[in-house]
Amino acid sequence: MRRDKLSELALITIATATLLTGPAGASQVSGLGSHAAPGLSLGAAKGQSYRTASWMKPLGASTNLAYISDFLANDVTVFSVGGAVQGQIGGLSNPGGIFVDSKHNLWVANNGANNILEFARGATSPSNTLSDPGAGPLDVTICGRDTIYVAGSNSTSIEVYTKGSTSPTRSLTYAGSQQTDALTCDAAGNVFATVVVSFHGGVVEFPGGKQRGATLLPISLSGPGGIKPDDAGNLLVDDQSAQTITEYTEAGAPTGSAIHTASDCINFGVMRNSKIVGCAVYAASGTSGGQSYAFPVGTLRQTYTSSFTLPYGFAFDPGQAGL
Repeated sequence: MRRDKLSELALITIATATLLTGPAGASQVSGLGSHAAPGLSLGAAKGQSYRTASWMKPLGASTNLAYISDFLANDVTVFSVGGAVQGQIGGLSNPGGIFVDSKHNLWVANNGANNILEFARGATSPSNTLSDPGAGPLDVTICGRDTIYVAGSNSTSIEVYTKGSTSPTRSLTYAGSQQTDALTCDAAGNVFATVVVSFHGGVVEFPGGKQRGATLLPISLSGPGGIKPDDAGNLLVDDQSAQTITEYTEAGAPTGSAIHTASDCINFGVMRNSKIVGCAVYAASGTSGGQSYAFPVGTLRQTYTSSFTLPYGFAFDPGQAGL
């Protein structure tokens, strides 16, 4: 959700982030990363954030869920897929990207505390904590044999945690990268990240989740956002400035399928059948929250509302098969 080229800055109502007016005149959230424009401070945003309490309704085993993190409210709100609030995980510290694994555990990139938290389904206290000292984690995903990958706002490296490790065991980098916004992997364990390289947004692939062979794909993004695989073996990539989610092959060629999203879709999740995408939506004027869309038709399916300040991450449970 960070930008290197900003055309207009304005404070949001509690002076926590900045807005970017994009090509179509739509406002976008910016300034939560170390590579933002001068005067924009993640620390300032953290200073304006607040705490919320935890609570959770009993969750039926068959209840499909949607999660939305709020960077400034320090919580994750839990919804039924149909939009009813089921609970809230509070006491976090600027939570960013979120991910639900194949065991239905929720993982939270807890930016302000420099850690990644794991929550069992229905729990409000973490069952596991990964340390990410100084990196300010902004997104998290799990690939292959329980290998965890984390992108940080204070680092251009992707930290890698092998199964069972609570500290980084190695890292991935791409030469010239100025920031990493979001990341994902496919069923084969290839890792993909939205990045800014030489002030241009794009996507880098790390074959097999390894450093060797790292490649910048021919995908151009004005405002890099979320990235996820779909069941067709392609990539769905969010361009916040263009307000689109576009499908590309893993070689970087557009397939011709794309949808337009409302306001600023910061990061998104994908349902198991990859036919529905859900966005964390920041609205400069209006209601911030979440929205889901049919893909590739683009019709609005569901709106998720609560007392959101700066919604950031979105995840479905169950999420995508194979991850």
